[in-house]
Amino acid sequence: MNCNIIPNGIPNLEELEKKACKTIEFPRLATTTGNAIALFTMLVLKEILKQQSANPIDNLTNIISISNSIADLNSSIKIIQ
Repeated sequence: MNCNIIPNGIPNLEELEKKACKTIEFPRLATTTGNAIALFTMLVLKEILKQQSANPIDNLTNIISISNSIADLNSSIKIIQ
């Protein structure tokens, strides 16, 4: 991978500054992406939970497992500051 940061041995300061700015923004982007994935997965699991709750006696183990998964995802959501 060639980033053209140091062509001919001379640092390209503009390119370094751009990369530094992207690096600073990355943690927020990663957190936002992780939160979005967790929320989407929670919504999918909620729909599956609805289906499983139509017959709670036969699906009790599945209902408990899905509920635990939703709770785990809820605790994985991070506050963005």
